[in-house]
Amino acid sequence: MKKRSIVKKLKKRTEMMAGTISLLIVCVLFFTCMQNSYMISADEEDGQLYTTEKEDRDDAWPQGPEIEGDGAIVVDADTGNILYEKNIYEKFYPASTTKILTTLVALENGKLDDVLTVSYAADNYVSKTSSRMGLVEGEQVTVEQALYGIMLESGNEATYAVGEHVGKSIAGFIKMMNRKAKELGCERSHFVNSHGLHDDYHYTCCYDLSIISRAAYQNKEFMKITGTAFYNMPATNKHEAKILTNHHWFLNGTQKYEYAVGGKTGATTQAGYALVTYARKDGKNLISVVMHAPTWSAVYSDSRKLLDYCFDHYASYKMEDLGEKKEVFPSCFDIMPGFTDPDEPLLSLVGSGTVMIPEGFDITKAVKSVKLNKDMELEHGENKVGTITYTYGSRTIGEADIVIYNDEYPVTEKVFSERWPSYMIPVDIAFNGVEADLLGKPGEKEESLFRQKLIKENAIAIGIGAGVLVFVIGGLIVVIIKRKRRRW
Repeated sequence: MKKRSIVKKLKKRTEMMAGTISLLIVCVLFFTCMQNSYMISADEEDGQLYTTEKEDRDDAWPQGPEIEGDGAIVVDADTGNILYEKNIYEKFYPASTTKILTTLVALENGKLDDVLTVSYAADNYVSKTSSRMGLVEGEQVTVEQALYGIMLESGNEATYAVGEHVGKSIAGFIKMMNRKAKELGCERSHFVNSHGLHDDYHYTCCYDLSIISRAAYQNKEFMKITGTAFYNMPATNKHEAKILTNHHWFLNGTQKYEYAVGGKTGATTQAGYALVTYARKDGKNLISVVMHAPTWSAVYSDSRKLLDYCFDHYASYKMEDLGEKKEVFPSCFDIMPGFTDPDEPLLSLVGSGTVMIPEGFDITKAVKSVKLNKDMELEHGENKVGTITYTYGSRTIGEADIVIYNDEYPVTEKVFSERWPSYMIPVDIAFNGVEADLLGKPGEKEESLFRQKLIKENAIAIGIGAGVLVFVIGGLIVVIIKRKRRRW
């Protein structure tokens, strides 16, 4: 009877979850139908739901101000949307902006409190007249201290020392850098060193550098380091304590720009002057990249001009707020209020959930598309069920993951076998008698609690049994010893 009850409950749970996914699909269809100017199509094979506008529209994006740098890009740090572009795919040498990737790879693969020892190569194979933080052969510092020296003082020898430590060799670390760049989608970049000193085969473009900079932006430790104006470097076995100063003028006070929160400088004869700047204002987070500018003054002037322009000429919207008014593009989150029940949130977005377009552009002309994963098994917690994307013409202006929160604990065969120790209830016993088509389907909360209780009861029984067994064996040993002593 218990097995039949389990099967019934599993069937019921399966039907409930199927109903949840169906409700989500109905929701998408409903809010897209709210716009008379859109047609709806659905691809049943890949779960793609999309809207297509009937009328053509002007996709003219604002050109922005003229700058001196030969290449530049400004992106929304939260979404990666391009707000300004100039020769963004043209090949340029990155100089010390390379250190953004160096620091990111080190943070993702190393430990901040590890102590490294500066090698002969790190001290001597990097030009003594180039930018350095002052490390010498045999000096011991933590990875964290070296990274502050890399991002603030642009320490070339520090990048070599960190590379050797994290990558086991400098060659191994450079492979990690190129692998990371490729994973991020950089198709026009190649790195041959960790510091950015000139090499004809060490190059990137504005677009790729913005991708790398945005990936670094998502790392909290990186943003803490790059946003530091002055760092108190403690004494080492070779040097007394000193202060490291950020070379970025917007951060060290050489030029005042109150919205700057981080960045990296770069300059060589071949690269010209390059500058990456992270800036925040009125809830907008931007990244500007300017490359191959003629002077330091020009690269800072260009960066300020571009950031101010984008802050002043772009509007930011929250996806969940886009349906508050009838004249604004409808949102699933207010058409179906049950999806945003604060007591039991079912549907939500992960990420910034923002849409950014130029001021004066009609947000109702944005096209929303939702792609759902209809063939997934929900587990406890947040489950990514799809993505929501806003486009305006050919441009993506916002994207976020859609998640469903499932408060039920899974009792699927796969999850059960992965999460419970083998000395408890064996998987084949726990799922004995459950119909094959139900295996892999989520179960009900009561069923989960029942199994947990069953496991606990068996664990207690096993413990008691083991205790009794030890007691009996111990008693027998005592009796045998006593008998032997009597014989003696």
